[in-house]
Amino acid sequence: MLDWVTDRYWSNVLEAANADAEFRHHARFWNATIRLGLGNRKLKLRIENGAVVGIAPWFGAIATDLSIGAAEDDWQALLAAEPRPFYQDLYAAAIHHGFDIVGDTDDYCAYYPALRRLIDLMRTVRNQAAAPPLGNRSAAEAGPTPTFDAAVGRYVRLTIGGVRHRVYYEQAGTGDVGLLLQHTAGADGRQWRHVLEDARLQSKFRLIAYDLPYHGKSVPPENETWWRDEYRLDKDFLMAVPLALAEALGFARPVYMGSSIGGHLAVDLALHHPQSFRAVVGLEASAHTPGGFVDEFHHPRIGNDFKAHLMYGMMAPTSPEALRRETAWVYSQGAPAVFKGDLYYYSVDHDVRNTAASIDTSICSVDILNGEYDWSGTPSAGAELAAMIPGARYQTMRGLGHFPMSEHPRKFLAEIRPVLDRILAASALATST
Repeated sequence: MLDWVTDRYWSNVLEAANADAEFRHHARFWNATIRLGLGNRKLKLRIENGAVVGIAPWFGAIATDLSIGAAEDDWQALLAAEPRPFYQDLYAAAIHHGFDIVGDTDDYCAYYPALRRLIDLMRTVRNQAAAPPLGNRSAAEAGPTPTFDAAVGRYVRLTIGGVRHRVYYEQAGTGDVGLLLQHTAGADGRQWRHVLEDARLQSKFRLIAYDLPYHGKSVPPENETWWRDEYRLDKDFLMAVPLALAEALGFARPVYMGSSIGGHLAVDLALHHPQSFRAVVGLEASAHTPGGFVDEFHHPRIGNDFKAHLMYGMMAPTSPEALRRETAWVYSQGAPAVFKGDLYYYSVDHDVRNTAASIDTSICSVDILNGEYDWSGTPSAGAELAAMIPGARYQTMRGLGHFPMSEHPRKFLAEIRPVLDRILAASALATST
């Protein structure tokens, strides 16, 4: 029972929202009446010019702009101090649990950052705890911070589909084996910055984190009128990037590891180019993830803040706040069209349900690892994919979400080092025999 949902509770929520700089920033210019349905209880929450001006019982004759409803048990789970997977965020709860959201989709997305923060504040007030401090990384979590990072950046020119691209990458390590690191949709190689600094991996690999063309510092090609066409990432182009990069760097059968679109790509590379890689590691991978290629991700009424806060909700609530914020910050900087365009590959062009079984893991080994809190590339989807591939290995990364390498690098490194060590050992054994 929601015995704690009292007039005093809502008064505290109103006070917290109006005193919260983050909520007020994201809610600026917002005027809306929101109906909250907590089981049989119906409440009206009124927002005027970004301020919560009242929370009161709702009556059927009152018009609303947005309605959010769920059973009492679902609200309890959403507002728990440490939500279990897929209750960490309203968007996830609407997809995987019983939350029913009705209203103008564009307005909902445009003000989702404010709504997400309001849910955070409702959770904080519910549990009578202060909001977690920013920058709450201990020295052990953050690791040493030397004046200069080990990673060094440079550019390489790659010809892909007859077009010359200037591609940015960062490298670290002196190992004998190349390790190509692919970022997620709409982001760039900054997601791998902590992994690049890991001394144990540096001793075994030459690590390369690159920005796809049109992402990060890999600006669009000068000799193409790219602005005349809708940006759309397809499988053939995406596969060509690590292939061309490995050739340019002189890598002989490197290891490939990617997350999200990069995790999907791992499987496509093992399927179509097994001789080019000794192993692939797919993070947050699935056989098929339909439904993501939608207009909300590139719409004139919806800014990049929506994408950033949606990604924030795909991470584990137990990951360090500062690193979750950094991951979301990177998303807010992507070119407006790129995230949706990348999702063409993620949701449309990638589908190995009928072909994954033909992957030969004796030629190119396959490891799949999905985060416990990833509501897009779910653990069940990752396990299902691995089961389709004879000889593939799967594991769930507990306490991690969609961006394991950037949201909680220490925990991710503890998961991935044994996987990479096993790959190197198998490769050395194969070479010796």
